[in-house]
Formats: sequence, structure tokens, C-alpha cells
Amino acid sequence: STIYPHILYEDTNNASLQPMFVTICFPGSFPRQVIQGDVPIRISVSIAEEYGSFTTPVVEVASLDLRRPGGSIHCSDDFSEDMFCDDDIAIPFLPLPPTFNYFNRTDWQMVSQRIQEWLTTEVDTRSSVWTWGRDAFWLAFVAAYPSFPSGQWPMWDPRIPLEGEFIEQWLEQSGGDS
Repeated sequence: STIYPHILYEDTNNASLQPMFVTICFPGSFPRQVIQGDVPIRISVSIAEEYGSFTTPVVEVASLDLRRPGGSIHCSDDFSEDMFCDDDIAIPFLPLPPTFNYFNRTDWQMVSQRIQEWLTTEVDTRSSVWTWGRDAFWLAFVAAYPSFPSGQWPMWDPRIPLEGEFIEQWLEQSGGDS
């Protein structure tokens, strides 16, 4: 996959790429006897060659326990203070319950509602977690209402804007206005 981080224009001569949260999910489960200790996961990140002389991507694994409230993300001291790192962040809609059916719109409706409630009551709109949550909301909302913006769908909380790479591309491909 190719992703495009947000660009922060610092002044008339400089710009920087904003940090991103990436979630990798592994649907399904293994029989216990198959697991022989740690399960290696290989992740590769690179930047286009023409930008390589200016920056190098740094991948940091976050210790994140989403199964209980107060699960925490720990970032190294090398990151800027402006990067959102909050030991009190809880993402109450993850992990999805074992009964979650990816093909069931009702399950997606429930998740989109939980994300909307979390975003509008618990997350600082200036944080990168807000951006991640907004994008997660739109993914879940479209999974719940795949004919959006056509068809019938409930109005979402207006504090969640129709913004973000996913929803903007979805609207463009469906012929809707953003």
C-alpha cells in the first residue's frame, strides 16, 4: 500500500511530514498448538527515492493493550513533544469482539456508532488520534452503509467532518460531493 502523510508547512522554505498511526489487524485465530512462541511479523516502510536525502522513515512499535481501559501507547524520547503520545488513551471499540461479523452491516453500524461517541466525547480534535479515529469512523460508516452517499443512512455527528483520504476518495469514486 502507498499512503500519503499530512504535510505541515513550517514556513516559506520548509515542510515536514506528520507522524501517522497505522493499525495492522489479523482477523481470525490460530489453534493454540500452532503457535510456537512469538509470531514474527515483517513490516517494510520506505519513502520515494527523491525524498530520501531529506528524511528516513522511523518505525516504532507501540506497546498497546486495547483490551482494557487505560491501555497505553509508549513513544520513545526521540519524538517531538508535539507528537500525540498519551498514556491514558483508550480505544474502547478495539479489539472487535470475537462475534464481530465483517459481512454484517449491523455489526459495522454498532462500531461506527461507538467510534463516533468516542471521537466526540473523549478525543482532542488537535491530536493525531483524532485524525486516525475520524478515518476509522468513515471506514466503519461506509462498511455499515455501502451505498453512501446514496441510499438511506443516518446523519452522523456534524463534529466529524467529511474529511480524510478514505472518505474523500470514496465520495469521488461514488460521484458524491465532499
